[in-house]
Amino acid sequence: MDKNFDFDAIGKRTPYRTPEGFFERMQAETMKRVAEEKRKKKIYRLKVGISAALAIAAMVCAFVFLPMGQTQEDTPTDASGWIAQLSGDMDPMELYLQGLSDEELEHWIEFSENDIYYELTTENLNEDEN
Repeated sequence: MDKNFDFDAIGKRTPYRTPEGFFERMQAETMKRVAEEKRKKKIYRLKVGISAALAIAAMVCAFVFLPMGQTQEDTPTDASGWIAQLSGDMDPMELYLQGLSDEELEHWIEFSENDIYYELTTENLNEDEN
């Protein structure tokens, strides 16, 4: 390279040239990319918002519709069952029988009368007591 290069001979012009409309195209492309990124951010925020809303709705539905505490099996249906459960002096079999309807009781009695194992166990219990 020549050490005695005269910059004054070149003047204020640059040796580089840009294509026609270069800066306009670059500005348009930059604005297009910025708009795409903003749109992607909005879509991401929308997805996160919808996901959060669905999660909150699921928790509210679970809280409202799922039973908490006592199950239906533990809850007596009539007043005598409530009294027996509160006092604790009734046999679990008596509590079960009180919860049956008349039709279910009839079916249970018919089954018990025809159950040979039931008769054998009650006979053994009666012999053991004597």
